[in-house]
Amino acid sequence: MGKDNFKEKLNQFINQSQNTYNSNIKSEYLKLVKEFHPDINKEIKNETANEYMIIINYVYENLINKKTGFKLLKEDEYEKQKINGKYCFINEFGIKEYISEKVLFVFKLGKLEYTKATTIMLENPVYTGNKEKTGYEIIGHLYRAYKYFKDVIKMDRNGNWGKNALINLHYAFKMNEHITRGLQISNEKELANI
Repeated sequence: MGKDNFKEKLNQFINQSQNTYNSNIKSEYLKLVKEFHPDINKEIKNETANEYMIIINYVYENLINKKTGFKLLKEDEYEKQKINGKYCFINEFGIKEYISEKVLFVFKLGKLEYTKATTIMLENPVYTGNKEKTGYEIIGHLYRAYKYFKDVIKMDRNGNWGKNALINLHYAFKMNEHITRGLQISNEKELANI
């Protein structure tokens, strides 16, 4: 089962779900989960299945909440954040930092998104209130963290930032697995099968 098959199924999911009811979106989402979740599909490498699930969860979160114009992060948007030759990073305290090294800048973006996801999870250990809404919020941050960490790994395969990004990516995958299991599903039998 290759990457092209995944992209094709993801595009079908997006196209079928854009003008339909949430129950149909959820049903199609569960089909993708059952096909690509690392606990279920042993034919796909665990890392690849985890990547697919982060993308699937992000797309699902956008579709179920009827967000229009969402896009998967593809192009290099980092250059747009350059000021006077340095990358402008705004940390968790709202303070601007100017970073000359692109790989460090992208790593810090990933770490910030992962930290936001972790903070939300720690502040809501049992997802008090709306469990699904909290899960969706975490999913958005995890997707961005995944994207940034993958870019760091591409830029710095053998360096410390790449190795650190790989470790953080592993933890993002684990958190995403937890979130996937926790998304509200009306049929408890379906949840047990995930």
